[in-house]
Amino acid sequence: MSHPAPPTYGTSAFASPGPGHDRLVRSKAVLQSRASHEEVARRAEKHALNGADQYLDRPIIILGAPRSGTTMLGRTLGHHASLAYLHEPRLVWRYGNDHKSDMLSPDDAREEVRRYIRDHLASFVREAGATRLVEKTPSNSLRPEFVDKVLPGCRFIHIMRSPIDAVLAAQRFWRDHAYGIESFRRGHLSKRIREISLRRLPFYAKEALYRLAPRRIGRTLGQNIWGPRLPGIDGLVRDLNVLDVCALQWRMCTETAIHFGRRLPPERYIEIRLEHLSPKLFRQVLHFCELDDHEEMLRAFDQNYTCRFERRSGRAEERRAQADPADIERILRWTEPTMRLIGYHSA
Repeated sequence: MSHPAPPTYGTSAFASPGPGHDRLVRSKAVLQSRASHEEVARRAEKHALNGADQYLDRPIIILGAPRSGTTMLGRTLGHHASLAYLHEPRLVWRYGNDHKSDMLSPDDAREEVRRYIRDHLASFVREAGATRLVEKTPSNSLRPEFVDKVLPGCRFIHIMRSPIDAVLAAQRFWRDHAYGIESFRRGHLSKRIREISLRRLPFYAKEALYRLAPRRIGRTLGQNIWGPRLPGIDGLVRDLNVLDVCALQWRMCTETAIHFGRRLPPERYIEIRLEHLSPKLFRQVLHFCELDDHEEMLRAFDQNYTCRFERRSGRAEERRAQADPADIERILRWTEPTMRLIGYHSA
């Protein structure tokens, strides 16, 4: 008695593969090829990020509200032979997030954003012939966690200043530096042009109009924005006095920076006050940055701080004396809780 042949399953070597088998093999090959390409892309991404590592070893990021001494400190540290000082690459930090305020989160530091920012910063250090970066952008005080994700292991120096002096000085910058091409400091216009691409231009068209138009025309267009872009700053400018906005910029920059920084280990975050800076405190800053405190650096401190501080503090005292008492009260109304938090007195 003959028995029927057993059915054939799978892809036996003795079975003749049919069209379904061919489709399966092709699909598997496509999936393997796609996975291979994705792995190559991941490796290329990792290589691109790592390629900047030699120039982004323990970068130094200076935090601080506007008009708090960040520029002075950055320029002074920039005298060290191993450091390249980069002054406010504002649009570089906003790459990929142009439609948002300056208060970015770690989620905004996507891979392509990190790669772009790191490549720009590393290129700057390399072209300067240095080995480490020192950078200052006051807006980074609103996004320190974002910065930390872009530059893991960076050192943060948070410099603070009395809000009365900082806000009164910032108010003057809103008046004198928010309009007209003449308000750009030397070299800043060309730097901004290099930082931006045509694709990003629509996000900054209004700001460009205010800046490129003659100042007398720009002022007729309304209030332009200066300094860190707080969330909802257009509404704040519309509904509040500029002095109020300056005080809010100081408060949000200061509070965001300290709430983040005080959670870091002491080798990664330090706070200093502009009013307390001295050669002794500057040496502590150098040691924090793992830099030598040789005589050249102390001379740079003397030139950039000691020689200018009396003149600048004199101007600050003059602004205080000339300020309307109601304006001082207005500043304190916004900033006094933060002043108590960091140990400043309102008197």
